[in-house]
Amino acid sequence: MDKSEIKIQHILETIPSILLKKFDSLGITNLQQVEEIDIQEFSRKRGIGKSVVSKLEEYQDYIEKNIIDLVQLQESKTKQHLIPLDFNNLNPNSFIELINETVSDYLNLNSDDLLKGIINHYYGLNNSDKYTLDELSGYYQKTSERIRQLKILALNKLDSFLTNGIDEEIRCNCVEEISSNYKNLKIEILSQKILSKETLIDFLTENYNYNNKNVEVVDLVIDLFSINACGKVETYFTTADILVVDKSEKKKFLKTADLVLKTLKNAITPLNEMQVIINCKKKNKTLTNNHILKAIEVLPEIEMIQNEETNLYQVKFEFLSSASDRAFRILIENGDTMYIDNIVSEINRRLVHSNTSKIYDRHSLVIAPDKRFTALGKTGYWGLKIWGKNSDKIEILIKKALYKLNKPSSYEEIFAEVIKERPKVKERAVRTLIGRDCLKVESDNWILAEWKQKYSSLAFLKRIKREVTHEPEHRLEQRLKVIEFLNQKQSNQSLASEIIKTLEHLDKRYTKVSFYKLFEQTEYFIKSKNGSRIVIKLKQQDVFNVAIDEFNWQSIKEKLYRDLRNYFSDPTTSPTYAFDLRESIELFNELIVFNTHITEFDGLDQRLLGNLNKFYLTASDSVDKLNYLKQFLTCLDPLFKKILFLVNEVDYNYITTNNKGLGKVIEKLDKLDPTKERYKDFRSARKYKFGKHIQTSYYYRNNDTHSANDWTELEIINTITSCFVFYIFACSEYYNEIKNKINAT
Repeated sequence: MDKSEIKIQHILETIPSILLKKFDSLGITNLQQVEEIDIQEFSRKRGIGKSVVSKLEEYQDYIEKNIIDLVQLQESKTKQHLIPLDFNNLNPNSFIELINETVSDYLNLNSDDLLKGIINHYYGLNNSDKYTLDELSGYYQKTSERIRQLKILALNKLDSFLTNGIDEEIRCNCVEEISSNYKNLKIEILSQKILSKETLIDFLTENYNYNNKNVEVVDLVIDLFSINACGKVETYFTTADILVVDKSEKKKFLKTADLVLKTLKNAITPLNEMQVIINCKKKNKTLTNNHILKAIEVLPEIEMIQNEETNLYQVKFEFLSSASDRAFRILIENGDTMYIDNIVSEINRRLVHSNTSKIYDRHSLVIAPDKRFTALGKTGYWGLKIWGKNSDKIEILIKKALYKLNKPSSYEEIFAEVIKERPKVKERAVRTLIGRDCLKVESDNWILAEWKQKYSSLAFLKRIKREVTHEPEHRLEQRLKVIEFLNQKQSNQSLASEIIKTLEHLDKRYTKVSFYKLFEQTEYFIKSKNGSRIVIKLKQQDVFNVAIDEFNWQSIKEKLYRDLRNYFSDPTTSPTYAFDLRESIELFNELIVFNTHITEFDGLDQRLLGNLNKFYLTASDSVDKLNYLKQFLTCLDPLFKKILFLVNEVDYNYITTNNKGLGKVIEKLDKLDPTKERYKDFRSARKYKFGKHIQTSYYYRNNDTHSANDWTELEIINTITSCFVFYIFACSEYYNEIKNKINAT
């Protein structure tokens, strides 16, 4: 480099200050001119002393010895940098990566380390630790406000450099391609006025090859464009990071977006553009169409469905407000009734595909109270009320079929009419229920009970009811005869030979062997010897009721105790009582057989004890057990009403007068379920005081049990056990009240 090219202004730090003033007055601007100064002529100039001359001589000598250093200093002060510095060697995957390289090089060339540190650490650029303004203020020992101001200053410098492509202060230029793309991106983004971070990323991905890396640079770009990012509190209704260019529009747009999302959530089903606008403006006429349409575009919870030439909009499945709303959409899309388990399965399938952790089962999918849904009787199938499908119970459909036929009709004729109303009804269900309210007549025809007089000329076929007990009926009668005989004897005892001689002629099956087997039943008789003769004495208890025990209560009691003792001995589930479990079970029997002279309770002993006997002593497979499950569930109503009658007759009268259901009965029996476990999901119901058993019993009492046809035998047994626990728990909680009322009568 020629000395004339080395300017004084670029090497000021090498020149003594006293010389600088003289050079300036003499118009000397480069090193060539300094070197050519004649010392004698220079010394004769006015104001030039010996010290100045001496300094000049020294500096001329310095120039000769340090010319290389002076050249380098000149170059360092005059070199123009093209940013990114190694642009030609870069192989970026996206424009955002180029922005990152450009910003990093620009900050490194900037002599202000404070600005560089604030930008790097606020955004976390180039793997820097990310900190808040407050944290940075502590590190740099400046106020948070000052750090904010410096951040804005740095952003303004960066934006100006990227937009104009030059920063003369630090002599750097931006690669024209990068500057041009930056300006285009800025124009495109700001023209949208309102967007979300998600839509911005989608735009960058589609148009600028963004690959979801360097997310911190996207945050920097948002601030470089002076876009207002809405806070999480302001956007509580959405998962989106909403960005607003014009701050004055922010409040109104957020209000619009909230209302749009609520409108589509309430609609559940898709709406077209016009429907969305009209429904939103019904609630707030000040909303603008542009804001409504922008909300549809920006909110990630909303999806578009193309339907021929029309675009429809709906809330994504996982963002619907409740499980019942999800069930509603599934039924709408299916267009026909669905089995409850199939609805649950489809909900879970969609939620899993949307990476949602929530999983439902038939217990937690509570659609029964929702008036939008209608159950098809107790088949387990559900539809929508707006469809107007027949939801009558099967028993009602059978009656309607006979009314339509208006004559004694065969099962096939009746079933043909029923399936017109309920195509998916199972034939077995109709066969099972037809005999409940209808009478069978000759030629295998059926009539309604009210037609009995009308068709009195027809021969009625009596349905044979199979009663099975643990002991043959004749054996029960034989035991009863023995007890009656002993009751007439003094001290209730007699010789065994006398009993046999007196009673054996009554029935050919009353053999000597059978009598001696009876005498071995120690729960009824005491056997002793008087010399060589055997004496039979009646055991002192309420033997008459025990003897008549056509339902084998003694055997049932032992099996109930066996099945329930673990539940009632567990302190985490059962309260502690002053009496033991056997006493509670015995009270349960006394309660069932106690005669209140209330018609509503007539036959409860036959239903409960009869089915207990069959369940424990004769049930052979899951079909039998399923039938008993239904009986045990339907016995909840009369049993608990009977308890309420004994405990509080006023409340019982209120229940019957106002035709209240089981839920109200349990509410009046406030010891049983004070925390309303019966209404909870099985998983959230508590263990203590048998909350889970109460929930299970109540749930299946109020929902169909035809769906239990698919259950395993273990599932049926567990539900039956929950019923038994609930029965005995109620007797335990009201033990004294029930006992006192029965004993006082």
